[in-house]
Amino acid sequence: MSIATVTQNARIDVRTGTALVIAAVAALLAWEIFARAIAPAWIGGPLQPTGLAKSLFANVIGLPIGQTAAQAVHIATGVIAYPAAYFLVTRFKSLGWIADGAILGIVTWFFAIGIVAPASGLPFLLGMGAMMWAALVGHVVYGLVVAGGFTVARKRLS
Repeated sequence: MSIATVTQNARIDVRTGTALVIAAVAALLAWEIFARAIAPAWIGGPLQPTGLAKSLFANVIGLPIGQTAAQAVHIATGVIAYPAAYFLVTRFKSLGWIADGAILGIVTWFFAIGIVAPASGLPFLLGMGAMMWAALVGHVVYGLVVAGGFTVARKRLS
């Protein structure tokens, strides 16, 4: 694959961008439903990505942020950053939407609780308890919805 081919494949036209945003919003909604409705029955409380964002800003940057700013960070990550990374990586090599989505989920999970959590002062992989597994399931659901939603939305928008 030449540089020109890679550049062409990585371009986002209106249809592709729209499909990616639709998939990302659906995926973030799926994550929120899992985190707030399913995880509490499993682990005794909701998953709190905004708490992680607040801890990160306070411990790494020394800047305390409020709930609204933490929610904005969470939304921007779920609707822009992770889907953009998914799109760019899968332009080079795709293993099919199911594998791509599962890999996206695992990578975002590890980033959140294997890198961001320790940087925020929390234990690596959140101490390897039930919350770690719930976060993994939630992130894999998110990844599958991004990849599957993007595949379906892109076809429907053509």
